Parts: sequence; C-alpha cells; structure tokens
Amino acid sequence: MRPLHEIRGLRYPDEFLVRHFFRRGLHQRPGRVVELGCAAGSNLSLYQGFGWSVEGADIDAQVISDARWNLGEDAVLVEADLSQTTPTELAGPYDAFLLPSSIYYLGTEPAERLIRDFAPRLKPGCEVFVRVRLPDDYRWGRGDRLGPSSWRLNTPETGEAGLRMDFYTEAEAVDLMRRTLDLRDVATLNVRFDNVQAMGMVRGNSDLIIWGRTPS
Repeated sequence: MRPLHEIRGLRYPDEFLVRHFFRRGLHQRPGRVVELGCAAGSNLSLYQGFGWSVEGADIDAQVISDARWNLGEDAVLVEADLSQTTPTELAGPYDAFLLPSSIYYLGTEPAERLIRDFAPRLKPGCEVFVRVRLPDDYRWGRGDRLGPSSWRLNTPETGEAGLRMDFYTEAEAVDLMRRTLDLRDVATLNVRFDNVQAMGMVRGNSDLIIWGRTPS
C-alpha cells in the first residue's frame, strides 16, 4: 500500500464503516468487497489493508484514476453512471456490499434497480453497509423540487450544486433494503453532526446508517 502522504483524494475511510468493519469481525476473515460510489478508494483501502480483494465503481473518471493509483493494479475499478447502468464487470460473489454515500444521488427507482441487480451477486451472509440522508439534513428543501423527497440541489457551499438528492426516512430506507436484499440482523444508527463546508460555513448533516446481512 502507498504511504499516507502519497494517497490521492480522501485519506481516511468513513468512521462508521470502520466501526462496522471491526465490530462485525471483518478484519479476521478476508473476502471480497464491492463499493458503489467508491470515489478514490479510501473505504476500500481499509479492506485491502486486511487482505480483502477490492472492487468498486464511480461516475467520476478522475476519482477512478485516483483509486487505481491508491489501490494498485489488483483492484477492479469501473467508471460507470450507476443511475443508468449496473456494471457487468462487478460480478461477485461478494462477502461485503458497501453503499456508504451513493444511493441518495441516484433517484429512488435507479437506486432500487441497482441494489436488486446486485442481490444475486452477494454471498449468503454478505455484510451490507448503507448510508442515506435523512429529511432533517441541511440540504432538504434547498433547490428545485423533483419529487416528494427529492431536490436538484442549489448548495455550492457543499460542492453538490446541480446534483439530485433523495432523502429517506428510517422506515423507507430499512424497507428498501429488506425488499431488495431481504436484509437480516438490521441495526440502524442516526448520525447528526456539524460539518465545515466551503468558505468556512458550518452546516448540519443528518444521516442514517444501516448495517445488516443477507440471508445465510
């Protein structure tokens, strides 16, 4: 693995994904992990450091290039618009399935289609990590409304101006994961925190994190 000062993009994984990784004992049993919306690979680097095979997809060609630099030639990385397509290159079977900060940008129907497409690629007992935005997040209502819980954002301070964002209640998000993956052993964490944005602005984030497993 590359020294920390050579890493491109974010250098550290999602802190709640780190908690999931160790609490579920994934550091003790290497396997195969896929992350949808992998960016520059900071989350995948945690798994790779413990001997896992890592795979991922992202829409941004530059961050996929950075992920290849960070993770090396053994990583399987695909540039893809996940709102439109399910990458055939990511075939599985997987021991861990990561959706840490991606499905709320896709639209509710594309998100459900994508998760359903991956369901057959997940092993029995596959560990699942999901992060979605809750309706009390700062971004709710800031932009052009696309649906009951969807906006085209107008938030340049968060770097998301022009992006679609869908917000999920806890019940909606858990129902989605149970419908698509028959998710078991579900645990939910409500995470609210202040985040420093561009120009020193502080804004409140509100996320729901879901841990679970596919049926054994």
